[in-house]
Amino acid sequence: MGLDQYAFSADNSENPEFIWRKHAKLQTFMEALYYERADADAEVFNCVDLALTADDIITLERLVKANELPNSEGGFFFGHQWQDESATEYREQDLEFCKWAQAILDTREQVFYSCWW
Repeated sequence: MGLDQYAFSADNSENPEFIWRKHAKLQTFMEALYYERADADAEVFNCVDLALTADDIITLERLVKANELPNSEGGFFFGHQWQDESATEYREQDLEFCKWAQAILDTREQVFYSCWW
């Protein structure tokens, strides 16, 4: 058990382009976006598709490059105990994701992030 994370385009939800496992800092970033956009009755951010904007991707890329992804207070299944190590291990993949997402968004397709824990 644990945190599984996915990114996909609107046309490819069954076959995610990117998969992460227990990348707690990325989850914290995405969770903040979700709750910022959600109403007061929002469900828990689990098994929910979060549509990402070009601004979201620009912010994410800047944070990854600066090694400033937000710290996770975590949950037992998020791997927050190793969040710094995971951020380092996933850094190149995160940057590849940002490049891919920007290209998808440039074609006017949507990019989504989803998680399951």
